[in-house]
Amino acid sequence: MTEQAKKYQNYLFVTLVIMLTATTIAGHQFKVPTIMGELATSLNMTSSASWLMSIFTFVGIFLALPAGSMAQKFGPKAMIVCAALFAAGGSLIGSLAPSGSLMIASRGIEGIGFILATVCGPLAIARFVEPSKIGSAIGIWAIWVPVGQILAFNITPIMYGSMSWNAIWVIFAVASLVMAAATLFLVNNKKGNVPTAEALSSSAAKFTDVFSQKNLWLLCFSFSLFNLVFMATLSFVPAFLETSGMMGKSAAAFVTTLPMIICMVSLPIFGKVSDIIGSLKKPLLVSLVVLGPSVAMMFSTNISLVYIGAVLFGAIGMGVPAMILSSVGQVVESPELAGPGMGLMMIFQNLGMFLGTLVFMPIVGMMGGNFTSAGLVLIPIAVVALLFALFAKLK
Repeated sequence: MTEQAKKYQNYLFVTLVIMLTATTIAGHQFKVPTIMGELATSLNMTSSASWLMSIFTFVGIFLALPAGSMAQKFGPKAMIVCAALFAAGGSLIGSLAPSGSLMIASRGIEGIGFILATVCGPLAIARFVEPSKIGSAIGIWAIWVPVGQILAFNITPIMYGSMSWNAIWVIFAVASLVMAAATLFLVNNKKGNVPTAEALSSSAAKFTDVFSQKNLWLLCFSFSLFNLVFMATLSFVPAFLETSGMMGKSAAAFVTTLPMIICMVSLPIFGKVSDIIGSLKKPLLVSLVVLGPSVAMMFSTNISLVYIGAVLFGAIGMGVPAMILSSVGQVVESPELAGPGMGLMMIFQNLGMFLGTLVFMPIVGMMGGNFTSAGLVLIPIAVVALLFALFAKLK
């Protein structure tokens, strides 16, 4: 073991603790969809029920940059703990909500925890993991949202069969509190590898310096377009498969979640490969090459192509987030800008997700209501994302 490695805890242990903490936070986001109808009825919500999910993205657009600044000032570990506390606090408030308005407000508080975890998770791993293991660690970290989604989608309906939604909210809160404590006490600084909060806050780098980072902007644009394609696909493939008569509701839902299931295996592999070859850019470019054709196939009228597209999307196309998030520290000029840089990246992530839900149906309309043709439009969008990544100076 090298002297540098001795300064760090086991990378797998650190990564799993931080990833599982974030997974409980993602669970808060996805505990709603499977019981949204029942929840809306209980709280007398009508058109406002959609805000139970969209508030997460809305909060993230405004708080991503401040989250990066806070990570720079207080340290990413402290912010991960705060993220879990915000999620737990919002869930506890929600468990007592007598009205839809208070429930939406509580979801906004949970959303603060979500954006803090999104921004600060990769920063915490970069701080606490041996540099030679960063790719592997980020590959594991990147599965936190898929794992949270799958767990919440499966356990929430089961729990709702034997208890009220109020009790479910308390259980999710307790899970986040437990993992907040785990991060606080189990992820320990080893001598020499972590600067103090005072050293971070007194850094000579200015927060505004992040806006002059050309290569960071190129990756932000690339990531935004990836998220546009990602969200358009996951949001509208189920409706296409159902309305076309190709599949029933359950089969369409399975196809849509299949990429998320597969990426739980593929993302750690991507991270490991990037460490072995010593490059983040090459796996990133491969992922972006596959992205467009794979999602276009998911809008195909051929069921076999739909499944092939879902597998390719999960196995290769979903490698984009792991590689780009690993790259932020590399493309900023100083370590002190990693926090603001990650915050800027998350603004573009949320912007891309918002645009994905906003522009795809108008594209379908322009194509005469043909989802398959609209799916083909996602290919040139993915190509532009590829070009932005290609021009970025990245190892």
